[in-house]
Amino acid sequence: MRRIALTLAPFLLLAACGQEPAKQDPNAAAAAAAANAAQPQPGLYRVTMKVNDISFPGMTGPMAQQAKTMFGDTGHVSEFCLTPDEAKRGREEFFKRTAEGDCKYETFSATGGSVAAVMVCQTGQGMTARSEMKGTFSTTRSDLSLKTQSQMPGAPGGGMTMDAQIASERIGDCP
Repeated sequence: MRRIALTLAPFLLLAACGQEPAKQDPNAAAAAAAANAAQPQPGLYRVTMKVNDISFPGMTGPMAQQAKTMFGDTGHVSEFCLTPDEAKRGREEFFKRTAEGDCKYETFSATGGSVAAVMVCQTGQGMTARSEMKGTFSTTRSDLSLKTQSQMPGAPGGGMTMDAQIASERIGDCP
């Protein structure tokens, strides 16, 4: 689940570009925005994901509580190193770095440190995750709200929904 949620975060943190994303391919809009965006600083990043709500058909109250408990009250924390090469490729790469699967934008808009996007990822085992993201970013941090719907073949009711907050922050140089 962490990888699903983090898959969506990377797509949103690009700065403004002079083109209207709705009038062009959203993936091209994201690439154009990346070229004009303040680049993320290379370094060691800590990513904290807190699940506010998670559900799937047939999920009981105790199952929901167990899923939330898995992430803890303070959220699930992971770290990754963003290399100088990856940082040069901009926010799009920054967020895709934490994603899993083959991901494409449906919509993308970023202006002045705010971002809103919809990304769809195919993860391999037949799962499709569609995430809506909104939030803010700078060269060293991002804060996103994420709403994800995942479809899995053979899963009861087809999949799950998740509402989460994802924050990333540069905490130093890579080891």
